This record gives sequence, C-alpha cells and structure tokens, in this order.
Amino acid sequence: MFEWLNLDFFSNDTWMAWGIGLLIGFPLLSILFGEMLYRIEGGSDSRKSLLGNAQYLILPSLVVYLLLTQVLDLNSNNTFVQISSTILWISIIYLSLSVFNIYWDSQQTEDQWQSRVPSLILNIGRLFFILFSFAIVMAQIWGIDLGKMLAALGVGSIVLGLALQDTLGGLFAGITLISARKFQVGDWLKTGDVVGKVTTVNWHSVTLKTFENDLLVIPNSLLAGETFYNYSRPERVHMERVVIDFCEEHPPNMVRKAMLEAAHHADYVLDDPAPQVKLIALENDAGSYEAQIWFSDYGDIVKARDAYLSSAWYAAKRNGIIFPYEDHQMYYFKGSDMMLGKIDTIKDDGIEAKLQQLETFELNPQELALLAENSSVQRYGEAETILKAGEETEYIYAVLTGKVQSFVRDINNKKHTIGVTRPGSLFGVLAGLRHIESLTTVVAHHDLQIARISVTTIEKLIKSNPEFGQSLEMEIENSLKTINGIRYHGQRNKMSEGSAVIDQFGSQVVNLKDVLKRNNRK
Repeated sequence: MFEWLNLDFFSNDTWMAWGIGLLIGFPLLSILFGEMLYRIEGGSDSRKSLLGNAQYLILPSLVVYLLLTQVLDLNSNNTFVQISSTILWISIIYLSLSVFNIYWDSQQTEDQWQSRVPSLILNIGRLFFILFSFAIVMAQIWGIDLGKMLAALGVGSIVLGLALQDTLGGLFAGITLISARKFQVGDWLKTGDVVGKVTTVNWHSVTLKTFENDLLVIPNSLLAGETFYNYSRPERVHMERVVIDFCEEHPPNMVRKAMLEAAHHADYVLDDPAPQVKLIALENDAGSYEAQIWFSDYGDIVKARDAYLSSAWYAAKRNGIIFPYEDHQMYYFKGSDMMLGKIDTIKDDGIEAKLQQLETFELNPQELALLAENSSVQRYGEAETILKAGEETEYIYAVLTGKVQSFVRDINNKKHTIGVTRPGSLFGVLAGLRHIESLTTVVAHHDLQIARISVTTIEKLIKSNPEFGQSLEMEIENSLKTINGIRYHGQRNKMSEGSAVIDQFGSQVVNLKDVLKRNNRK
C-alpha cells in the first residue's frame, strides 16, 4: 500500500523531488527573509538592503534557474537557461558588491587606512571587478571567445590612447593627486602667485576660489608638475609673521610686552599656541620686530593681520612707544599731539579734570587727586578686547570717551550681550575688588579712552569713605546676581531687579555717580 513512498521513486524521478523542493522551499525561504527583514526594522539600512537584494534578486533568479535545469531538464545551451543563468550571476555580482560596500563603510574611521583611500580608486576597482565578472559570464555561459575580444579591445585602446593622450594625461595626473590626498575640498592652496580655497576636485582639474571671490581652474596635469603650498595641513591653525618697526631707543623687552599685549587683545588671534615676538634687525635708527601670531584658519589671514596691526598701534600708544616716522615728525613739527591720533586726546595730567567733568566720582579734591595720580590713560580701538572672561586684573577702568560693550556666556557657552556703557562708567569692579577672575568680556564698542586705576588706590578710597565702600559693595552684589542669572538661566527677561543693573553696569560696569547721590540723600 505504501510502496510509493519508496525512496527509489525519488531517485528515478529527480525532477519530481526538485519540483516538490522548490514548491516548499521557495515560500519557506521567502517567509524566512521577510521575518529577518522585520526583525531588523530598526537596524541599519545597509543590512536591510542586503537582505532585500537576496530575497528579491538572488532567490527568484535561483528558483527559475533550478526550475529550468532540474525540473524541465533543459540543457545549458538552451536560450532560456542561458538568460536565467546570466540574471543569476548578475544578481550574485551585485550582492557581492553590496557586501563589499557594507564592509568598507564600516571601516571608514580616521584611524583606519581605508579612510585614506580615494573614492576614485574604489570606483575604478569596482569597474574592473564588474568587467572581469562580465567577461567570465559571457565566456562560460554564452561561449564567447575572450581572446578575440581582448585583441579587438587592445587595438581599439591603442587608437583611443593616441587620440586622447592629453586628456588621459590629465586624468592620470588627477588620479595621482587624489590618491596622494595632499589636499581636499576646503583647504587653502598657493600655486605660483595665486592663493585660493579648494572648491572642487575632479579627475581633470582643481578649482580654487581666491580672496577676490574669483574662480581659478587649474588642470591636474599642470598642478601635478608644480610645487604648491597647503596652508590647511597638517592642521588648519596657521601662523603668520607680522613685522613692525619701532624707534630703536625703546628697550626690546618693553616693545615685546606691548606687542604681546596687542596679540592678547586682537580679535582672531589665538592665545594657544601662544604668540611670540622676536627682534630681527636693528638698522636705520629703527628696530624691526617680528610677531608670530596664530589664527584658526588661513581664510582669516586678512582679518587677523588687520586686527593685530590695529591692536599693535593702540598698544604702542598706550605704552608710549613711537614709530620711526613719528620721531621724524616730532623733531621737525614738534607734533607731540600728532602721535596720539586726535587733537582732543586726554593725557595723564588731564584725568582729574575729565573725571570731575563726567562726575564719575563725587570725592573731595584730595581723594580725586590721589585717584588721578595713580591712574593712566589708555587708548583702545574698535573691537579690541580690554578685559577677558577668566582673567584677573589689578586695575579698575573708567570710561573717559567712547563706549565699551560687555558679554557673558551661559552654562551652554552661548554668548549674551549685556550692556553698552557711556563715558563716566566703570568696569572691572567686581573682578578687581573681589580679586577674582573676570566673569565677563569687555570690548571696545568704538575707539575710546579709559583711565586705568589701580585697585590699591580704590581700596584706599573705600577705607577713607566707608559709606562709599558699602554702597559699592551692594551694587557689586547686585551685578553678581545679574551675571549669575544670565549664566545659569540664559534669559535676560528673568532678571527682575537685576535688569535695572544691566543698563547701569553693563556686567561689571558701575556708574558711581548715582550710587553716591543715593548715599547723600540718605
């Protein structure tokens, strides 16, 4: 009764076995792949793509091939078998490339050698793999003679190479440049007399965007044969040398201090790496000093040089250092005021009168004279940093002319502008009197003059005028409360009574005129 179950049945009729196997196996494998795709729904797109290719390409083409060859028993020379076999091998080649791409992408980290291989080389390798695989398929399945095909391709390649030798030269030069990875998009290059930022790199040319906003296209064959500078490698941080001449009568250490001060106050100039100043020549009654300044990107070179040279000019004026041409002017024209840059510039002996005019302090004549005696006039240019957050200071500053602007950063490092002061205001009070690091950064809003007052002198005045000291301490507490409100909440509209202090203080900015008037009313 059950003799038909004998295994000889399957051995004699293998087509039946293959048919039943395909009938059962194909749905089961489809369900298995579908379940695997469902389980990795939240996984990487590459794995889902790989399983999808196996389910929708490899599996159907394999089933069709087995159906034709094992169930229908068609020979390998049958056209339908050849087509199905070709489709199957194309699917396998495509899946192999997908597996390679997934592996390669997983190794694309900075510490792996794969990240340094240009994409052009990868594309060429993929192309050769596809052509080689295609040739094998055509030879094994369709019986095409590869020898004749290669001979025809060889003759055609020679003719094509002679016709396109310049183009191919540029192509291989481009491959050499790209594979060497000496530069990339975003780097600043100098070739010949031209400096520009790399905007495009391809097989035949490199495009630079100059400071004048022009595009320069350089053929790879030309660039490969020339020497070029890359100002963005090995690091984007760049060092620039700025040479300034001063009169040789000034001690070198004094000049170095002023030039380092200029670097400290200049925008774009980094504190780390630290700037350096070197005396490089003494000739023609002048000393030539070279400042080595660092900034974050070569694209800022024009702005950084401008900021440093401007800051160096103001630093020289603050320290009484003159340039060689100013010495000539002073000798012939007696233009001692000319080097100050303005006819209405305040000198040290005019501090007392200016402070009295601005009513910055309501002190008796003896106290005001003591304050002026221990003060000096300092000049700063627009955008120069006068006091940086995190610095300690031994001075308190009074604004004589111009305005300063104050900034503070919250706990998220977001910058907040918290005040623009007027002449007659002080800043640095909190850091100076509490002997702590400054909580804010104070920048010159316009060209200005300030009186730099020793903290020791202010402390003497507080001792001689206790009411003044108590009022000043109260205002400092309010200022500190305001600053902390910004730093830890990041919102100006939550300051309540501190908001009135901002306009009056500008962070550590205090107008003592109103403080003393309130004391007098009490």
